[in-house]
Amino acid sequence: MVNELMQDDWDPEKIIRQQDELKVKLLRAQSVVAECKAGLADLERKLERRAVSSSIGERQSNSAANNSIRNE
Repeated sequence: MVNELMQDDWDPEKIIRQQDELKVKLLRAQSVVAECKAGLADLERKLERRAVSSSIGERQSNSAANNSIRNE
């Protein structure tokens, strides 16, 4: 029984098949990680644009309010 287990564990074809399966899993995982990184970068860019446009809008609104006060 132990000899059979040892033979199964060291079956070159089985090892190569497992190695190939693991390589495929690794490639899929790397693809998912790359997709997540791209999505995260996209969200960060959107947040930066929103923050910039908010600060521009805030400055314009403050400027308009200041001009209104000055014109009174």
